[in-house]
Amino acid sequence: LIFMKNIPSYNCDFYSDDFIKNPFPHYAKMRSLGPVIYIPKLRNFALTQFNALKLALLDYKSLSSGNGIASDEIGCQFVKGQIVSSDPPVHKIMRKAMLPPLMPQTLKQAIPDIKKASDKIIKELINKKEFDGVSDLAHYLPLSIVTDLVGLPDFGKKNMLKWAGASFDVLGIQNERGRKGVQEIIELRKFISGKLNLNNVKPKSWIDRILKMIVSGSLDETLGNRIIRDYINPSLDTTISAISHLIYYLSKNNKEWQKLQQDPTLLKNTANEAIRLGSPIRCFSRIAVKEIEIEKYIIPKHARVMMIFASANRDEKVYENPDKFCIDRKFKDHLGFGHGIHSCVGMHLAQVEMISLLEAMLPLVEKIETKEPEIALNNTIYGFSKLPTKFIPIS
Repeated sequence: LIFMKNIPSYNCDFYSDDFIKNPFPHYAKMRSLGPVIYIPKLRNFALTQFNALKLALLDYKSLSSGNGIASDEIGCQFVKGQIVSSDPPVHKIMRKAMLPPLMPQTLKQAIPDIKKASDKIIKELINKKEFDGVSDLAHYLPLSIVTDLVGLPDFGKKNMLKWAGASFDVLGIQNERGRKGVQEIIELRKFISGKLNLNNVKPKSWIDRILKMIVSGSLDETLGNRIIRDYINPSLDTTISAISHLIYYLSKNNKEWQKLQQDPTLLKNTANEAIRLGSPIRCFSRIAVKEIEIEKYIIPKHARVMMIFASANRDEKVYENPDKFCIDRKFKDHLGFGHGIHSCVGMHLAQVEMISLLEAMLPLVEKIETKEPEIALNNTIYGFSKLPTKFIPIS
């Protein structure tokens, strides 16, 4: 066995602006060192390769999320208890309460509205000389449809995007972004505990359902409030990032767009390939509750272990030409939605939104053109803040 002293180190500033703006060369170097590395600046271990990470994500008993999933102790303690940072049996209770509106069968009820909104925005944008692929397109469905599904009153709706970004900044470290995120999440918590009630949320919304469960006594109030935060926080930024990447990669790979036009059965695969390559969530962490072995490396008890999804999703051992966008790629899975009991509860909704936009684009858009994106600076989400875009219409 290879003990801790022999685990390769990689000196980097994982949460610096420079790293966030250009992460992929770093990920390649990390993978080249091995499946398990040590990052001295953070005093954290990290899993960089697909197979090691996939198995680790399944081993929730050895690698706990319940002590927090941030990359430092302050962040871990601050977000402790959310569904992504909980362990069974509490995790199972929260997931059971949270999941029903997000299951494919239930989401079918929302599909007509999502399709109508998708058709509307694509028809508007195709007539523009240029638009922002982030604020004008990627924001549209999450902010017009998902905010209604969640059901917040106006003050909450207006702040959802800010709170969502803040929650992901907190999941990094206590740099300037992380500290600011803490203050904004405190605002969110005060809003939920002090201002949300059945009189001001949208009837039959996700939050309305949770509040009724709390009132009926079928769900503990503390857990219910955490679930409400979980509906608010992850439902926007991850999907916005994924849609932005989808547009960007299709613009840089016009043959793939033509391929999709000829074979719309590849719609879901196209969405998944954009999520694999873009990997909206860079990394979550877990705590080793005991000494564990990962691919013959020993990680000590109490160590924080970073799950670098964005690196694993470009693993050369698993994907042929891993940096290439290929919509008919034959892969059984990717780790962009996580894996195991903590797989993303909103994955089906994100796929529906992405596929709906593509379906609206197929009969109207000949070609997608983008200029270089501006990278959004967030500790956990890899996405764009701007993406100058143009749709060339089918003549």
